[in-house]
Amino acid sequence: MTLVDTNILIYATFADVRENARARDWLDSRLSEDNGGGVVFCWPVLYAYLRLVTSSRVFRENALSVDQGWSVVADLLNQPVTRVISPGPGHAAIAADLARTPGLRSDDVPDIEIAALAIEHGLRLASHDNGFRRFSGLRTFDPILESE
Repeated sequence: MTLVDTNILIYATFADVRENARARDWLDSRLSEDNGGGVVFCWPVLYAYLRLVTSSRVFRENALSVDQGWSVVADLLNQPVTRVISPGPGHAAIAADLARTPGLRSDDVPDIEIAALAIEHGLRLASHDNGFRRFSGLRTFDPILESE
C-alpha cells in the first residue's frame, strides 16, 4: 500500500499545473476499486493539503474555500479503497532515528512525521519531493516521474 504525500494531492487538484495529468491519473487509478491497490492517508498530509489549497498567498484566485477543500478531503476519505493511519507504539522511536538524519532543518520536521508513519506501517510514500529520499528505511515512489 502507498501513503500519499501532500504534493500529489495538490497536483491532482489544480488542472493548470503541469504535473496535474500524471498526478490525477495515478491517484484515480489507485482509487479505482478494480485496481485493488488503494491508498493510505494520514492527518498531517490531509491538513497540510487543506492549509495550502485554501491559501490565497499560494494559489491566488485559484485557492479553494476551506469548505471546498474539506469537501475534497471528505471525498478522498469516503472512497472504499482508502484508509487513514495514525502513529502507533513504534512511532516515537522511528521518528527519533529519522531526526538524526544529517542536514535537517526546522522545515523538515513535518517530513519526519510523514516518513515515520510510512515506515511504521510498512508503506511506501508517493511523493514528488526528493527530500524524502534522504530518510533511511523509507521506500519512496514518484508517480509524476515513475511508472508502477
